Amino acid sequence: MKEPDLKKNFLTTMRGVASTVCVVSAKDQGERHAMTATSVTSLSMEPPSMLICINKEASIHKLISKDSSFCINILSNNQRELAEVCSDREEGESRFKSEAWKDSEDFIFNEESLSNIFCSCIDVIEHTSHTIFIGKVLRSMNNENLKPLIYASGNYLD
Repeated sequence: MKEPDLKKNFLTTMRGVASTVCVVSAKDQGERHAMTATSVTSLSMEPPSMLICINKEASIHKLISKDSSFCINILSNNQRELAEVCSDREEGESRFKSEAWKDSEDFIFNEESLSNIFCSCIDVIEHTSHTIFIGKVLRSMNNENLKPLIYASGNYLD
């Protein structure tokens, strides 16, 4: 298969994979960023670890490095607007207008999310256009009465 056809077919294939929508958030010396991400997954239980993949051109990329902190906010099905704001081209403080954003030690997190996973970055793997960040889970919070926001085939699912 030719390269352009492979990329097109692969993109179509991946659009069919349903994913829980997450917003990865990080802060450093007063600068804070948040971005919508679907390339987030659990990695191990010993120690509890998560894996996130971030495009090197994303503004949040410069805030995450080995020994830094980040939070994975697993969005609830009533947070579609937050997912859209955090995937929009407009960056910076426009993503933090909601009063649901809270500061806690080295983290910024959205308390209205289904879950929040607070991680310390323990490893970084460079791969072409993206960086894979491995985070050791320090703690997590859950709103068990909420349902997850799911994305597949270019749409949010109800």
